[in-house]
Amino acid sequence: MFWAKVGHNYIVRHKRVAAALRGIDKLLCDLNHPKMIRHMLDLGEFLAERLGGSRNGPEDERVMNGLVALRNIMPRKNLSDAGSAEIMVRASEPSVWAQRLTFGVSTLALIAANGALWWQDGFSRSLLFAALASATSLGLGFALIRANERKAEALAQVTENQQRFDMAFAGARCGIWDWDISENRIYWSKAMFDMLGHRQAAKRLTPSEIKAITHPDDLGAIDDIMSAPDKASRSYDTSFRLRHDDGSWIWVHAKGQVWSGSRNVGDRVIGITIDITEQRNAEASAQIATDRLRDAIDSIGEAFVLFDAQDGLLACNNKFLEFFEIEEAAATQGATRTSLLADSDIEGTWPSGVTESVAEFHLPNGRWLQISARPTADGGHVSVCTDITAIKEQEEALTTNQHALQATVVDLETSKSKLQDQARQLVELAEKYASEKTRAEAANRSKSEFLANMSHELRTPLNAIIGFSEIMETKLFGPLGAPKYEEYASDIKSSGEHLLDVINDILDMSKIEAGHMTLEREPLNVSEAVQEAFRLIAGRADVAGVKLINKIETPPPAFADKRAIKQVLLNLLSNAVKFTESGDTITVSANLGDGMLRISVRDTGIGIPADHLSKLGKPFEQVESQHSKKHKGTGLGLALSRSFVEMHGGVLVIESEEGVGTTVSFTLPLAAQH
Repeated sequence: MFWAKVGHNYIVRHKRVAAALRGIDKLLCDLNHPKMIRHMLDLGEFLAERLGGSRNGPEDERVMNGLVALRNIMPRKNLSDAGSAEIMVRASEPSVWAQRLTFGVSTLALIAANGALWWQDGFSRSLLFAALASATSLGLGFALIRANERKAEALAQVTENQQRFDMAFAGARCGIWDWDISENRIYWSKAMFDMLGHRQAAKRLTPSEIKAITHPDDLGAIDDIMSAPDKASRSYDTSFRLRHDDGSWIWVHAKGQVWSGSRNVGDRVIGITIDITEQRNAEASAQIATDRLRDAIDSIGEAFVLFDAQDGLLACNNKFLEFFEIEEAAATQGATRTSLLADSDIEGTWPSGVTESVAEFHLPNGRWLQISARPTADGGHVSVCTDITAIKEQEEALTTNQHALQATVVDLETSKSKLQDQARQLVELAEKYASEKTRAEAANRSKSEFLANMSHELRTPLNAIIGFSEIMETKLFGPLGAPKYEEYASDIKSSGEHLLDVINDILDMSKIEAGHMTLEREPLNVSEAVQEAFRLIAGRADVAGVKLINKIETPPPAFADKRAIKQVLLNLLSNAVKFTESGDTITVSANLGDGMLRISVRDTGIGIPADHLSKLGKPFEQVESQHSKKHKGTGLGLALSRSFVEMHGGVLVIESEEGVGTTVSFTLPLAAQH
């Protein structure tokens, strides 16, 4: 209200001074007319000369001297009208003098003859009137000259005051506006234009021009100002945004009221507008900082609460509400600590915050809290509540465990002697086991060495038996005499060959275990090795009705012992033929993986039970089944195959599903790597 009155008084004073100065200008213009000034000077010079004045000196001094002399003599003379239309009258010689002065449409003749004064031509009513008129004109002239000086002083003062106001308003980032309601025109002070970076307009603005630079979202504020005359308060107080000349938006706060005009002046709305952009930006920054602080407080795992000096709530986070089961609606600014903690049973013992303190509390809901409180500079206090329930539970569990541990220690000490006795027994058993193991290993080596050395003695008679039985079977030296002998000869040959295979397997296994087996490695065409194995096993496969399929095309050569790999293939194919029904297939394939050549033998036979797979590959281990009883075998085939593969640096894997079939895969190194 104060600034509105200041603005109103400033505007009224400015307008009054301007009107007075315009009147003075007109009056000075009239009096400064050359004809009027000439008349005044002529009259002054005439009166000065005839009545004792001087014709020399400044003009204003000559006129003033003449008027003073005229004023002094006029009361002592008896003046009368001449009643003559002549403007010039003769007088006694030689002291006759006449001067004609013209004022408007009349002519005045002043005649001096022997000291007498006469009126002529329309001015005979009163010489005094003419003299007084001249004196009045002269006085007005001096008054107007003085008024002109005062006008200049007033203008200078007004200009200085206006500059002071503009500087004050510009420094305060505020301006004045005056809305003439009757003319619907708005006056803006220079500071208003400076505030927006615009040049001051020569004309007053219209409401639409102001709306054009108002932010679209804030047009309601301008409407609020325009509706001030219709309000009961006849005032306005609002904030909005105006567009700066650089295109940015500045926030302003406008406040003012309606002023009732006089009889000749209508109502007007006058107010002040302040630039609050920095304040708004500061508020926005403060709000951002507040929001960040709020987010930071809410993100911590502890409960946070801040009370003022009167124990009124200032701020808290969600953990505080959660820990103490407080409704969010109850946590309002100023809510007392007593009301917030009424249901927690700890309000009376809550740390006062007068000094820094720490306390632990057990809430009714079972939660344990550690509350740390400390005073603030304004007399309030801040508290941080940490959930220590897990710590308390761990402490309780630790106490229980300590008791149990103590009992266990007693038990351990009691059984320590028993353990020592058992340890001694174990040492004795270990020593016995080591001794027996050494003896067993020595015996095994002896057995292997014996079998290896007996290879010639065992094979020589078998070869003779097989050879003679083959001669008898083929009737090389003639018929045997009875068909039964031919059958016996065939059985002798078959049994001899089987026995030779068994002896060969036993001897090979013994050599491997004794470390006497050596490999002759060379690049090996696996496809050719498979084909050779197929030729040797083809007879048995045909008898069993099993189809042999070689899917190996041209794999890279392996680096292996040809005889050993051929033996592995024969063992795997022989087992597959034994356990594959008529009409099924045996497929051999190969593929590369991890820098090795993988060869797989897959059959669609009876398969192997899962619980028997772990036995396979061990010497003399066989899977007992009704089907296996029909076929002869020692269980050395897979064991020898695994040993041969491992001697090459590969692995042998058996995969089988009962009723579906069995796949045996083994890997060999590539020749390219050697």
